[in-house]
Amino acid sequence: MSETPQHALSSTRTRRTPFGLVIATVALGSALLAACATPAPPSPPPPPPPPVVEAVPYRPLPPGGAHYVMDIPAHGPDGKRVTVNTGISDDQLVWHLRSAWNVAALNCLAPEYEPILEAYRGFLTKNARSLKATNDRIEAEYAKKHKTKRAAYVARDGTVTQVYNFFALPAPRSGFCRAALEMSNRALASPPTDPLAFARANFDGLLVPFETFFDDYEAYQRASAEWDAKWGAQYGASQPGWVVVQQARASGAPVPGIGDLTGQGVEMTTVIDPVTGAAVPVVPVNENVTSQPVVQPIKAQTPRRPKP
Repeated sequence: MSETPQHALSSTRTRRTPFGLVIATVALGSALLAACATPAPPSPPPPPPPPVVEAVPYRPLPPGGAHYVMDIPAHGPDGKRVTVNTGISDDQLVWHLRSAWNVAALNCLAPEYEPILEAYRGFLTKNARSLKATNDRIEAEYAKKHKTKRAAYVARDGTVTQVYNFFALPAPRSGFCRAALEMSNRALASPPTDPLAFARANFDGLLVPFETFFDDYEAYQRASAEWDAKWGAQYGASQPGWVVVQQARASGAPVPGIGDLTGQGVEMTTVIDPVTGAAVPVVPVNENVTSQPVVQPIKAQTPRRPKP
C-alpha cells in the first residue's frame, strides 16, 4: 500500500468519530465517481424554421379596364403629353371643346349627367353664329393646305375623328363625365356668350382625367413588366394580360394607341356630326364594372417525358 501524505492523515485524524469517518469516506467516493463519469452529450439544436414561401401576386391590371397593350402619348419638351390637342389654334381650341362636349353629351348617360346635354344644347343655340364662323375659318385653313376640296375634307375628317376618339376613350370615362358635368353646371349658371373665352377657361379641366389615366397606365406598364420578369416564366400562362402581351410581341401587330378604339377591342356605334359629317363614337361603359378577368396565378406544369 502506498503511503498516505502526511497532511491528509493529519486532516483525517482531526475527526475520529464513526460518523465523521463514514462521511469522509462517502465524500471521497462521490468525488471519485464524479471524476470518472462520462459527460452527457449536448442537446441537439432546434430544427430550422420552415422556408418562407413567397406568395405569387396577380399580374397587375391596367387602370379603368383599359387594353393590356396600348401606346400612351409621350411627354413633350414642356412636360405635357403630345396629343391631338397639342399646339392648336384658338379656332381649333373652340372646336375641340365643342367636340369633347358632344362626346360627353352622347356618352355620359347616367341620370346625374343630364345637365351635360342641356348645357351643350344651350351652348350650340346661343353661339350658333360664332361657332359657324369658327368652323368656316377652320375649313378655309384646310383648303389652303390641300390641293383639292376632297383632300381637305379627308384631312379634316381625320383630325376630327382623332379628337372624338380621344374623348371617347372608355378608361377615363368616369373622370371625364364628372369634369364635363362641372363645366356644364357652370355654363347653365352663367351661359357663355364668348366661346373662345369659355374654351380657354374650361378646356384644360376636361383634359385632367386623361392625363391622370396616362400616368396610371404608365405605372401599370412598369409594374406589369416587373411581374413578367419575375414570375412570367412560371406563372404567366395563367394570367390573361401576360398572354395578350406575348401574343402582341409574337405577332408584330401595331400596338393600338388612344385614338384607335377598334384596335383596343372597343365596341361602339356612331352618330354623325351634322356640321362636320364626322362620326362621333358612342361607347357604352359601365363605370362601376370592369370586364378584366382576375385569375389565380397557377404554376406551369413541367411536361412529362414519355416512357421508353
